Amino acid sequence: MKPSVFEPLRPTFSVIFALLSLIMISGCDYEYTGDGYEVVKEIPGQEPWFTVYRPLNLNQVIEDRGQLLPTIVWGNGGCFRSEFTWQPLFKRWAAEGYVVLALSEAPLLQGGPLGITNVADHRALIDWALQSAPYTDMLDPTKVIAAGNSCGGVTALGVAAEDTRVAGVFVLSGSSALGSSSKKIMEAVTVPVGYVTGGPSDVAGGPAKKDYALLDEQIPAMIVNHVKVGHLNVSTDVSLLEQAADVSYHWMDLILYGNEDSYNELMSETICSLCTPDEWEITSRQLDTLIQ
Repeated sequence: MKPSVFEPLRPTFSVIFALLSLIMISGCDYEYTGDGYEVVKEIPGQEPWFTVYRPLNLNQVIEDRGQLLPTIVWGNGGCFRSEFTWQPLFKRWAAEGYVVLALSEAPLLQGGPLGITNVADHRALIDWALQSAPYTDMLDPTKVIAAGNSCGGVTALGVAAEDTRVAGVFVLSGSSALGSSSKKIMEAVTVPVGYVTGGPSDVAGGPAKKDYALLDEQIPAMIVNHVKVGHLNVSTDVSLLEQAADVSYHWMDLILYGNEDSYNELMSETICSLCTPDEWEITSRQLDTLIQ
């Protein structure tokens, strides 16, 4: 039997989930204005029910780079079936040449309560990308990132603990168990893991640090934390998400491609070019071993 990554919700997380649900069902689409490839949003209308954010011209990206495309599979905060809030991440990643699959609303739930996803749903995104997507032959099966926010970070680490197709993990203000850390999960994770968290008031910050300590010390890992904000801010504020998108892009570029420029960016005084000076800190190990 596969280990469960869920534990009873603590009151703090119940409040946060309620707030997240209000945020995720309102507002307008995020408009990405940065550099990179033109991005298209698609809804395949297939289980496990998800939205795709990808470069419009996949052939052009492959021609420019001379290699197949990387994939990111994403689980939302609260494990809710609404990816709306995290578009600043998805569109930045897609503009950089990544194909992003984010769990989203099932047709039967449209207009009703948000559904909840789990590790199996998150893992099924990899199945679709590498087996069923109309452009599956354009995707590199060795370059899959499992990612997510809060509860979605829990399922991302759960997938990484089970699935050898995962090459790395990115977690936004989350950990391997809700409000806690799972020794069993972290001992099963064998790929690089990067976290972006808030400051001392972030309820996911402490558990993320415990995850970091539990991960084998020979595995590259990092925690980039904003010194001033809490869980809800770092998970939903657009300007902070844009900065997290910059950090996470360089993290993925380093672990997948060994890019020295990305390493230098993460090791810089500001952590990333979009980051507000003196507001971000990094704890890391073994990142230099990734440089190719």
